[in-house]
Amino acid sequence: MTARSGEADHGIVVENQWYDDWIKDIPDLTGKVAIVTGGNSGTGFWAASALAGKGCTVILACRNTEKAEAAKKEIVGYYPTARVDVIQMDNMDLSTVKSFAETFEKKYDRLDYLLNNAGIMAQPLIKSKDGFDIQFQTNHLAHFYLTQLLWDKMVKTPGQSRVVNHSSGAHAMGGPVFDKTKMDYPTYSWGFLGINVLLWNVLVPVFGLTQVDNWKRYAVSKLCNVLFTKELEARIEEKGLTDKVVAVACHPGYANTNLQNVAKESMSNWEKMNAGNSQSAADGSLPLLMATVGTSIKGGDYCEPGGFQHIKGPPMVGAVGGNGNDSNMAKELWSYSEDCLKIRFDV
Repeated sequence: MTARSGEADHGIVVENQWYDDWIKDIPDLTGKVAIVTGGNSGTGFWAASALAGKGCTVILACRNTEKAEAAKKEIVGYYPTARVDVIQMDNMDLSTVKSFAETFEKKYDRLDYLLNNAGIMAQPLIKSKDGFDIQFQTNHLAHFYLTQLLWDKMVKTPGQSRVVNHSSGAHAMGGPVFDKTKMDYPTYSWGFLGINVLLWNVLVPVFGLTQVDNWKRYAVSKLCNVLFTKELEARIEEKGLTDKVVAVACHPGYANTNLQNVAKESMSNWEKMNAGNSQSAADGSLPLLMATVGTSIKGGDYCEPGGFQHIKGPPMVGAVGGNGNDSNMAKELWSYSEDCLKIRFDV
């Protein structure tokens, strides 16, 4: 599959460079089951398509079922024997996360790959119906909850399952304070000698990124993806479950998706950037696919493009930055997330 109808609403076309050859080496996945949140578009669509094309049963967990059914039709049109299912789930509504998990439990007896992919970028501070910042809930909290709800299923699945959290290079700019007395949002920190203030208010606007607070909260949510991965993997190893399940994170590079168009109020030069600096959405899905089915991947790995500044290129195992290796912050996030959801996630 080298192109798809309506790849991006903004009309900017970027050709695939690596996707078509890379997915040829994905092993046969017949009998495996994967969930891809936000699998109807962008990198999620291309990852779901590649998995389904190799025999994996793929469940598209999407807010808009009409768009998800259209994506399913497109995948099956290219891979006639593909097994693709659609179950509604809206990350901005935690009740649908629970209902999704309940429906999945009834329909499927295994879960090999959980791709926590759905995300939004640089949005204004809007509260979800659950009372949380929509970026924090969509990008992290709903996925934390989904993973907790499906954890037993993954542990009991024969072989080694994988939890894959889709982060971003922006995670390295995140500096949150997880304040349990203010559960609606993790407060942003000033950083050492106010370095975060300098970074966000002086350097970031130079690159055309406006509405700085929107980007701060985005960076925090993407850092949460990395910290969740690190703490989940630490708990897996502590419990001796690495033969049952591993946790991995990834970064898509600068992928040409609708994220930039939707975030255009916070990104004044997005059209120029997408046309001149991005890689295709398909190529942007390769770190996600490598994290999911790469044969040499280990728990805690972070996959990203291998090119300059990890903006584009074939996927590789890279390294997290910023607060991404802060084990204390990872533990604080875990506890904070449990308190937000009023649950306990026991690995």
